[in-house]
Order: sequence, then structure tokens, then C-alpha cells
Amino acid sequence: MNLPFARNAFVVIAVAAVGAALFRVATAPDRIAERRNTARSVCLGNGGEWVSDGRNEICRRPELASKP
Repeated sequence: MNLPFARNAFVVIAVAAVGAALFRVATAPDRIAERRNTARSVCLGNGGEWVSDGRNEICRRPELASKP
């Protein structure tokens, strides 16, 4: 393997990695909102209450009738 091929391969891989990282950063707010909405719907579907505690959003589950 000669040096120009290795250099070109390194540059291609580095550019692809930087592009993938930028894509993940740019789409992070959408993924976060989707996960929050999923968590909220699961919480409400299981009889819980979705509450905000400052900046945190949490699910308060109903107390179980029978505890072991």
C-alpha cells in the first residue's frame, strides 16, 4: 500500500466521521423530543401522572395496591 492511498483513505474516513457527528448534533433536539413524547405516552398509558419538577419531567406512578 502506498502513502497517497493511505492518506486519501484516512481523509475520507475522517470526513465521514465529522459529517456523522454533525448530523447527530443537528438532529439531537428532534430525537430528544421524540423520546420525551414516547415516555409521556407510556407513563399516561400506564396510569401515571406526567409532572414537571423544575427543568425535569418525571412520571409519577400510581401506588400499587398490593406490595410484597
